[in-house]
Amino acid sequence: MFREKMKTPAIPERVYTLCKIVEKKPLTVQELKNKMEPDYLQQSTSYFADYREAAEELGLISVTDQNVELAASPSAVRSMADMRRYVNGRLEEFADGQFYRVTKAYYARGANVLHGEQNVANLAPSLEEEVGRPLDAKAMRAWRFWIVYLGFGYLHGMFLVPNADVFLHDLMDGTDFEKHHAYSFGEFIEKILPRARIVIDADLSNRQLSYGVSNGLRTLHDAGFIRMEHILDQQDIWSLYPLKAHDVETTVTNVTILE
Repeated sequence: MFREKMKTPAIPERVYTLCKIVEKKPLTVQELKNKMEPDYLQQSTSYFADYREAAEELGLISVTDQNVELAASPSAVRSMADMRRYVNGRLEEFADGQFYRVTKAYYARGANVLHGEQNVANLAPSLEEEVGRPLDAKAMRAWRFWIVYLGFGYLHGMFLVPNADVFLHDLMDGTDFEKHHAYSFGEFIEKILPRARIVIDADLSNRQLSYGVSNGLRTLHDAGFIRMEHILDQQDIWSLYPLKAHDVETTVTNVTILE
C-alpha cells in the first residue's frame, strides 16, 4: 500500500481492526485471517493479504514463522486517531512509494485541482506521468481512503479538496513546540519540514506555500489551534495562497501554537 502499489482493500479501518486483534495476543496468520474473514461470511474474495501487508509495511505488526504480533507500541493503536498520528509520523519512509508520490504531485498542482477532472479515479493517467510510476483507477480509489483518513483533504463525492489541517496538526503534536510562544514562520517550517516534505517542498527559497498547505494552516488558525500574524518590521515574510476573504490574506511572519 505504501511501499509499492496502492490496494483498495487495505483501508484504514481493516488495518486498525487487525492490529487491535493481535494487540490482545499473537496469532498465527491463519487464525488471524479466520477472525478477520470468518468462513460463515462466505466471501468469494479474500482481502486479508492486502491489509495485512499494509499493517506490516507500517511497522504496526510483525510476522515471524507465520505468527503475527503487534510490533508498534499499544499506544499507537489506542484509537483510530492514534494510529493516524503514528502513520503520519512515518510517511517520509515511503517517499518512493505510490501513495507518497501521488500525494506530493496532487498538492503540487495547487488550486488547479479545482478545475477540470473532479473524479480522483480518473486522474490516474495524468498523475502517472508526474509520479513516474504505473497508476490506475483502482490505485486512486485506494489513495482516497488513506488521504482523507490521514488528514490531507476533504472529499466531496469523488473530488478531494486539498486541506492539510489534520496532517499538520498531527505533526505539530509530535514536535517540540512551546505553547504560546511566537515562532518566526521560518522556524515553524523548519521544525515540521523533516516530516512534511510530502506536501511542502524542501526548496522554499521563494517562501511560498501551496494551496493545500495554506488551506490547512488557515483552518487551524480559525479553529484556534494556531495564530498566524504579519508583524510589521519582521524580515521573515512568507506567503500563503492568496485568500482575500480571510483574516490572514497572504503574508505571514509569525505563528504561535495555542493548542
